[in-house]
Amino acid sequence: MARRLYAPTAAVLALGIFALDVLSPLQGAVAVLYTTVVVLVGRTHSRGLILSAAGLCTVLAIIGYCASHWDDPLGSPAMRLAVSLIALGVTTALFLRQLAESTERELADARYRTIFTAAGFPIWESDWSGAYALLLKASSLDEASVRRAFQLARVRNANDAAARLFGLADRSELMGGTVDDFATPAAFESLARIYGALLRGRMAVEEETCFVTRSGEAIDVLLQVSLPPDHGGWKRVLVMAADVTERNRAQARLAQSQAALTHMSRVTTLGQIAASIAHEVNQPLSAIITYARSGRRWLEREAPGAAEVADCLDHITSNGTRAADVIAGIRELARKADPSHERMALKTLIEDTEALLRRDLQVHDVTLRITVEPELPTLMGDRVQLQQVLMNLVLNAQQAMADLPPGQREMCLTAAQDGDALIVEVSDCGIGLADDPETVFRPFFTTKDDGMGIGLAICRSILEQHHGTLTARNNPGGGASFRLRLPAALDTEAFAA
Repeated sequence: MARRLYAPTAAVLALGIFALDVLSPLQGAVAVLYTTVVVLVGRTHSRGLILSAAGLCTVLAIIGYCASHWDDPLGSPAMRLAVSLIALGVTTALFLRQLAESTERELADARYRTIFTAAGFPIWESDWSGAYALLLKASSLDEASVRRAFQLARVRNANDAAARLFGLADRSELMGGTVDDFATPAAFESLARIYGALLRGRMAVEEETCFVTRSGEAIDVLLQVSLPPDHGGWKRVLVMAADVTERNRAQARLAQSQAALTHMSRVTTLGQIAASIAHEVNQPLSAIITYARSGRRWLEREAPGAAEVADCLDHITSNGTRAADVIAGIRELARKADPSHERMALKTLIEDTEALLRRDLQVHDVTLRITVEPELPTLMGDRVQLQQVLMNLVLNAQQAMADLPPGQREMCLTAAQDGDALIVEVSDCGIGLADDPETVFRPFFTTKDDGMGIGLAICRSILEQHHGTLTARNNPGGGASFRLRLPAALDTEAFAA
């Protein structure tokens, strides 16, 4: 019956009871039936209507007594009237108290809903009763049980912050559903611990876990799961969440920076040691070069026909001189000296580098194919530093192909002219680079177990000092390519500028 019909129906009922009380010969407390009128009006939850109905019934009961028993002495009829009025008063008081409690409860619920909706952090209320029944029957909290229990957890209410947490447009998309679609394996592990704690009697559990948004982005979430006192077998479970993704990323960046700083300290110490070693090694190298040259002169005088010995001595002198140049470069680097610039032929630089690495490439069964355009212009730069760059790129390519069968380890080194620039490209067929090739140029980034992660960063720095560039890309057929771009025939004045 609609609420608007309660009052007219109650009025008709009151008149019917009045007629029964006045016109019938019954001697019972008919007026007690007026309590049904108050009960009926009480369904309207209107304080005014309840009081009006109680007053009307009181008046009708008194009028009925006066009409039927006015001339009778006080006795049984008067006692029945008193009982009826007391019953009417008690019924009215009980309904008024119930109405006050209901109003207070509605106000509290309204305040709760306001706080719930306006909260700036994600919060949702779920019905976990199905999960509770399932977990009570389960022999253990294995992954299958946890997954099934989580699928039975239905969201009863949620705020907009909870919808935004999962990348949803509106909280209505969460209502009546589950958050199972946003769970990750890490989330199920955390849920197993949460379920276990709640089953042991804890009323609040806090766990950090990982979810994914609708777009697939991973987010770190701190969950606070609480059971209200009237949860009724997990029928009401309050879940509050805090997105701690940025906090964790900041902590990771801080840890990475601290590790890089520690590594830089070790590298600085290593540089100081290297400078000391360079100073000590420079003396025996000078002696080796001097003895080789002396031996060459002695050979020309005493045994001019020993061509192979003379060739060996020439190689000793050449390689000793190159090693001395490297040592000198290390000492200058330790002193922060400016690089020396000279005009050089790119083809000669490549051939010298290949000669130095030929033995190492043969040992690792790597085939190096060199293609150099004819009549390339010369370039200006520090020979030792540019050779260091080429050696680093070739050795990196060799190591990238270490897992390939020997017959497939092929590397290409090409040199060509592009306008006013010289282009050198080193390509391999190895494992390739990460999704972002620029990552390999970041200081201390390395994929090698014994790598320091500073080789490519130094190579790029050397190229930038020579007004050039160093870039990397993945090859369509596999492997990676590193591309050097250097200005051709750069004059000394431009370097000084």
